[in-house]
Amino acid sequence: MDKAMDRDKKARRQKVYLILGILAGLLAGAAGCQKWQHLPGLTDPTIQVGPPENFVTTSDYTLARKSIAILPFRVPTQVTDVSYSITEVFYRQLLEQRPFLGVIRGTEYYGNLAEARKMAKTLGADLFVMGEVPYFLDSGATGRSGIQIDLKVVETATGHTLWYKSDNIMAEPAPIIDLWVTETKPKPGPSVYYLVDNLSKRMCKAMLKDIQPPVEQAANSGNKSAAQNKSNKSLCSSTPCPPN
Repeated sequence: MDKAMDRDKKARRQKVYLILGILAGLLAGAAGCQKWQHLPGLTDPTIQVGPPENFVTTSDYTLARKSIAILPFRVPTQVTDVSYSITEVFYRQLLEQRPFLGVIRGTEYYGNLAEARKMAKTLGADLFVMGEVPYFLDSGATGRSGIQIDLKVVETATGHTLWYKSDNIMAEPAPIIDLWVTETKPKPGPSVYYLVDNLSKRMCKAMLKDIQPPVEQAANSGNKSAAQNKSNKSLCSSTPCPPN
């Protein structure tokens, strides 16, 4: 009788230990998963750029002393409404990076090279930019987004392509991963116009590097730094700034 009671007590203790072990495992798993939710490898979207393709390059540094017109970008027929926005982003980048003497914004659409040359002549530009978007995907904050842009610099007088580069950028949100106790909470993916902005900076910097002489590039960089310092000093004149 005593032996039977001992066996019963031992079995009950084993059950209690087993339950306590399971509870401890669940609590440890929950704590670990809370940390995993904030790991960039699990929650941050993946952004991949390029590699770019250089079809035509130039070492003619006289192009930097010429004016250029940027014409509306050609886009897929199902997303014609994005042409104006993408062209505007690149126009502003050309103004900021200043690879050319002057930048003129064209607003009329063209159907072929001859029409584009005619528009550039009307605008009084020595060169013009032809942009094309072969690939455009906007899946919002929860899906994959991406864009490819082909950019050409063409001489107005001859119609010759002087510079031609193709580049792309993609973004893909992190997947939702079930970690038994809890799930990861991926951050929303960037908008496609965020991708366009980053791609425009990258492509216009490449254009600047190829077209402007190294001395002028250094001068432009110095001018931007001086302008930034002047802006900071202006801000400090109205509000106290911390010591350097």
